[in-house]
Amino acid sequence: MVTYTVKPGREEENTALVRAMFEELAETQPTDLRYAVFYVPDSRQFVHLYTDEGSASGVPGLASFKDFVNGAQDRHEQPAVSTQPELIGDYRTFDDRDRPAP
Repeated sequence: MVTYTVKPGREEENTALVRAMFEELAETQPTDLRYAVFYVPDSRQFVHLYTDEGSASGVPGLASFKDFVNGAQDRHEQPAVSTQPELIGDYRTFDDRDRPAP
């Protein structure tokens, strides 16, 4: 899990860069990773949840990720913090059994 806060007025820019990563993921369709990003508007905080199940390059290999990282230091109010949370429980949070095939 990676969390960070963006500077005031940089929320839309950061969101657009995150969406570009998801567009590239939709095009490349890697099957060995899971990735979700949440935004907490009141705090301007972004939360990235990423699980790599053995991908060759993963998200860091994406051109859009490189674009995202390139200006991160300027966009972020505070540096990104990476942590390894321990899952205590989960009920179909990211279960894709009910999703229609793309």
